[in-house]
Amino acid sequence: MPSPMAPHHLLLALGSFLAVSLGAQVPAPAPPPTVTVRTSVSHLDPKTGKSDSMTAPSVSVISGSEARVSVAGRPDPKDPKGKPESSMELVIAPTAQPDGTVSISLRVVIAHKPEPVDPKQAGRERKRESKSPDGTLTFYSVLAQEGLFSIQDSKGGRRWYKIGSTVDGWTLESYDKEKEMLVVAQGATHQELRLYKSSIEASASELSTVVTVRPGEVVKVPGVGGLEVSVSASVSATPVAR
Repeated sequence: MPSPMAPHHLLLALGSFLAVSLGAQVPAPAPPPTVTVRTSVSHLDPKTGKSDSMTAPSVSVISGSEARVSVAGRPDPKDPKGKPESSMELVIAPTAQPDGTVSISLRVVIAHKPEPVDPKQAGRERKRESKSPDGTLTFYSVLAQEGLFSIQDSKGGRRWYKIGSTVDGWTLESYDKEKEMLVVAQGATHQELRLYKSSIEASASELSTVVTVRPGEVVKVPGVGGLEVSVSASVSATPVAR
């Protein structure tokens, strides 16, 4: 006589077979999309005081990744070798959002061709730059609207930091915009770092920001001292390798 439990075991075996079959048919997750970013930057020419602009080539990068771009400006007509009057460095990190927008972390650095200087003046400048408060930190520039501060550490490395960040054991506590003074702390010890360069001069050559754009639209991010960044983006599916 067949066991009354046989149909139950048969159903369990059939269910397991279907689960395995269905599981094998589940498609692999789609790769992150590709984001194409287009960027142009306008800035003041320190020689003429007029606005100049540089356009970066389109950059296509996987969402969530980072790309670096270098762009040379127009050649200097007074330079026999035709070296550019300025150059631009871009660091671009776009991320496609679920709502269809693109969040772009963007850093722009404009470098101008140095002007000939008097050797004595150059020596005084080097002496100033070699000095650091307490031999620890130097506060070089600020992007007040972005809440970013350019700090050189004791090893000579220079990066952008926000309030609350720690550099060489010193924590950035507060910033007085009127006095252009940054307060850092290490335990119970506090130190005041005065701005080495003016915020206008720094912002006219450097800008770090995060901007959200919709595909097809152009967003302009104003800086200070004539610096302005225009950015747009488009999103496409990343081809699947076969």
